[in-house]
Amino acid sequence: MKILLIQTPSREPCQETLVVPPLGLAYLAAVARQGGHTVAILDAFAEGLSWDAFEARVRSARADLIGITGMTPIADSVQRAIRLCRPHARWLALGGPHATAQQDAVMKDNPELDFAVIGEGEITFRELLQALEQGTSPDGLAGLITRTGAGPTRPLMEKLDDLPFPARDLLPNDRYRYPLSTGRRITTMISSRGCPYGCIFCDKNVFGSRWRARSAEQVLSEIDTVVKEYGVQTLIFYDDLFTLKPDRLRAICEGLIARKYNLTWKAEGRVDLADAELLRLMRRAGCDTLAYGVESANPKGLEYLGKRTTPDQIRKAFQATRAAGIKTVGYFILGIPVETYEDALRTIRFATEIKTDYAQFSILSPMPGTRLYKEAVERGWYREIAAQNVNDKDRLRPVVISENWDEARLIAIVRQAHRMFYLRPGYVWHSLVGIRSWEEAGNLMRLGWDMFKYVFRRVT
Repeated sequence: MKILLIQTPSREPCQETLVVPPLGLAYLAAVARQGGHTVAILDAFAEGLSWDAFEARVRSARADLIGITGMTPIADSVQRAIRLCRPHARWLALGGPHATAQQDAVMKDNPELDFAVIGEGEITFRELLQALEQGTSPDGLAGLITRTGAGPTRPLMEKLDDLPFPARDLLPNDRYRYPLSTGRRITTMISSRGCPYGCIFCDKNVFGSRWRARSAEQVLSEIDTVVKEYGVQTLIFYDDLFTLKPDRLRAICEGLIARKYNLTWKAEGRVDLADAELLRLMRRAGCDTLAYGVESANPKGLEYLGKRTTPDQIRKAFQATRAAGIKTVGYFILGIPVETYEDALRTIRFATEIKTDYAQFSILSPMPGTRLYKEAVERGWYREIAAQNVNDKDRLRPVVISENWDEARLIAIVRQAHRMFYLRPGYVWHSLVGIRSWEEAGNLMRLGWDMFKYVFRRVT
């Protein structure tokens, strides 16, 4: 069969600073090709397509089956893409985090769909294609919803090494960019799936709570491929938690050091797993940025979120990471119901105290599929308001309206956080003196202008 896999366009064409490969689609494409199908990927977001151009491309593809992916913050764009694609394929399928989180309503909300793939999609997609090719009914397949109902839950994959490498040759690789790696060819990689920790705001419907990892040898083999075949210079690991197992991490780092690639990389860690010796090894292996979920400076906030970390662990992790020569990204959450406005200000000041190089401030969001969402709905806390941070793609953000937080406070605190952290004279000066190229200067100017407009725009 002829398969077209789609990443939807932006709501409105614009110059995006963060554009990364849709790895989920690339994995599905690789699996479909193993089954003998002809596959194309249309990354309309990366290509900056208008909706008219998008529909023209879909029409000309003449696909038997179109598969679309999407996350909850862009659900409106996903629904628009579904409607546009419906006349141009025999079968239409939706997968990804939004379909999984909203599996009870996804077919009702999208009457144009034939199928919804739930959870990890590779095996389900393979079996769906086999059924359609053979002319048999896919009803009852594990991990699949059809117009007649849902099949049983698909068990999580045990051996991730059995998956083929993502079909990056089908992607517009020269279109991808990451704001912390200006001027370098980038790609993303997933070396593990799942996270064993229990943060209340985290959606684990797709990859689950059990951490499963690819072998160090296979990870290094994929790195060989992206460096040698695609000229990748910066790699971003999209694992929920890259640093969980020291022995595997050490083997990956030692393999990279032996290869002597001019490769820099970013990953996600936990502050209570930070180890000075391992951090130094990571730096030698090319790690230049490590992100930590700080969330809050307040023990009561950390306890409510289920972080199982302390402010002292956070301080030590950032100090050790900085000492190893690795830049840091701190993720911070504001609007936690057990915290006051003053507690949130303490978290913002904490971001400067620990000297994180970059900070991402977000309002606590009860996303479908999380324990927080269930609590917010049960307690009447759930609202959707315009309390986005500078990077958010959703027009209205799900928030918790509690005793300590009303709409005005939530909108004010996220803007104040960006003002207090990014518009400090010392931070601006540090950013300017660190510029290494004209391209980096241009990117910094765009980011700075976006930040200025965000902080000082008029609230309606």
